[in-house]
This record gives sequence, C-alpha cells and structure tokens, in this order.
Amino acid sequence: MRRINFQSELRSVFKEIGQIARKLGYSVYIVGGPVRDILLGRSFQDVDVVCVGNAVKLAKVFSRRVKGEFIYRRRYPNATVKWNNSAKVDFVSARSEVYPKNRIGLPRIRRTKDLLIDLNRRDFTVNAIAVDLNPGTFGNLYDPFNGLLDCQKKLIRVLHPNSFKEDPTRIFRAIRFSMELSFQIEENTKKLLNRDLKFLKQLSQARLWKEIKICLNDGSDVLNYLKKFGVLRVLNFSYPGQGFLERVDVGSIQFDVNPVNTLILALIEKKPARCYSFERSFIQQINYVREINNKALRNIEVVHKLFKLEDYSLLFLFARYPKNSIIIENFFDNREKLKPELNGEDIKKLGVNESPEIGKLMKRIIEGRWIGKISGRNEEVDLVERYLGGKDVSW
Repeated sequence: MRRINFQSELRSVFKEIGQIARKLGYSVYIVGGPVRDILLGRSFQDVDVVCVGNAVKLAKVFSRRVKGEFIYRRRYPNATVKWNNSAKVDFVSARSEVYPKNRIGLPRIRRTKDLLIDLNRRDFTVNAIAVDLNPGTFGNLYDPFNGLLDCQKKLIRVLHPNSFKEDPTRIFRAIRFSMELSFQIEENTKKLLNRDLKFLKQLSQARLWKEIKICLNDGSDVLNYLKKFGVLRVLNFSYPGQGFLERVDVGSIQFDVNPVNTLILALIEKKPARCYSFERSFIQQINYVREINNKALRNIEVVHKLFKLEDYSLLFLFARYPKNSIIIENFFDNREKLKPELNGEDIKKLGVNESPEIGKLMKRIIEGRWIGKISGRNEEVDLVERYLGGKDVSW
C-alpha cells in the first residue's frame, strides 16, 4: 500500500480532521487536485476533503476547533473553513452524479456512502486518487483507476467513454491540464475528445464562457491548444494569430492589464455581438473597438473614442494594430494629462454661451493636448479666446 507523507503543518491539520470524523462516525479523504499535485511534487493551495457522511457537520466542528470562518454552500451542500488568514479546506460529502440522457445539462446529485462511486464520477484518472485521513490508515493512497501510473506516464485519461458527452466542459479541463502539467492526452481519450467536440455547442452560454474564462486565466498560449484540439473551429471562434498573442502578453505586462477580456474580443472578432449573451457594458466595448482600425487610429479625433475604451479594449488595439501601437502606448501613458483643466463653467465665464459649442471646445482642447499643441490652462484659454474672436480652432 502506497502512503503519502505530508508536511508537518498539513499532517497535524489532516490528522485533526480524521479524528473529528471518527468521533462523528464518518470517513474522510483528500481527493483530486491536491493529491495529484503532491504526487507530482507541485505546490497547491486549495484542499478538497471528501466526507463519507455529513460534510457540513464535519466542517462546523472543525471550524470551532481551529477558530476559523465557516462558509456554508447550500447547493451540494458543502462548506469551506478558513483560518489563519490563508489556510482553507473545502468539505464535501461523497456523492454520485447522474447526467440527463437526452440533453447536455448539470447532473442530479445524491449522497453516497461509497468512496469508489464518488471517485468514479470525476473527470480524469489523475484526479480520481484519494488519500486516507482516518486514524489507523492515515496517509494510505486509494487509487482504483491507476491514476498514480498515469501521473508517472504524464497522461490525461478519462474514466469512461461517455465522459466528454456527459460533461463537455471536461474538454476544456483536459486541454488545460495538458498545458499546465505538460502531460499528453492519452490516445483513446484524444479520440473521444475529438468525437465529442460537437457537444460543446450544446453548453449554455453561461457554462461555456465560464470555462473559456478559466482557460484564458492560464495565459494566451491556451488559445494555441484550443486551436490544436479543434475547439475554436467547432465553436466558430477566430484564432487571432501568434503575433497578436505575443503582443497581448507584452502589453498586459507593460500596461498592467488583465488580458482575459482582450482575448475574448479576439475570439469573437468576426461574429456579431448579438450572437452572445454578454453584459451590456461588454457589448458596448465590442462595438466601440470595432469602430477603430489603422486608418482611424491616425485620425486626431480617435482620442475621443479611446476615452470610451476599457483597458482591455485598448490592449486589443495595441495588439491588433502593431504599426500604430505607439498611439495606444501614448494614450496609456498620457491619458490623465489629456483631460482639460478648464471645465464647462470656466468656458462660460470666458464668454461662451451655454450651447453645444462648449462641448466642441472641450473636444478641441483634448485634441490639442493629444497632438502636443496644448500643454496647460493658459493655452486652453487662448483657444477659447481665438474662438470668441472668430478664428478657426480646428487642428
């Protein structure tokens, strides 16, 4: 029997959980990603504890013992305990999942007393390994699907042939794990993935974009993997090109921008925004970005459009139009300096009647700052006075 040796701090916490569970008449195990990462020598943060019994009750007792914060989640039900600012353990009861037969949807969940049933519902063999926390068998590895061997072979393998059909989001997870762990997708699993790609189109918009965002949080290179495995093709998404992705990586660091929404703009670049159930503010950004191209970037009036853009949209333009990327770089660096020092009331006091002309003058001031013709309040006043004198104030 293979045993896991935990670090001393973790060992004391896990033994405490095991002892509490025994007093309650339960069995407890660490399952999934943390076990896989221990076997691979990787660090991990979140700990998933599966309880053959009432996980919420176990979590309550444990939270009192460590004087931690108890967070109850009604859906499964399960609970999380946080303590010492950073330590966190998720508790969930062992369960079975039954998926709808004739449609893609969330499973019906039932509690089970059999750990094997709980492990059998999981996505891949490397995530279906458990470590015993019960006194007397503490640290024993429970590996009914040879996940340890697949860890050693660096393989991603599903547990059964209908895995991707039941839950198409596992396709995204297979690709993510392949990239993150530098594992290969096992050949038969790869065939099943390719066979079941079509089921991605049956996911709800909410589930689809949730998974895509999780993937994109892993970095722009994931789009190369999604392209390689046919996901972009099946979902009719655009591939923006390696050069674009490299510029996104550079710009996201240079301008301190989270690139997730930038990459989404690239994925749907050739599709009407109305095809997706995005929030209104994001749809506005899509429309604003699509008004700008290389020619527009060279027009002085583009500065007004740039002010409408969120940082992730500006990053998209920076990556999409490299010949004019210096324009976006200049805007990122100087946008606070582009704002007029005069306001509408100031302009009225200078003698301009309240009218659309005030708005036009404010725009001319911004444009003047944009091209370096105006750098301070005095020059703004000069522009207003030229206007009042009947002179041309266009640039």
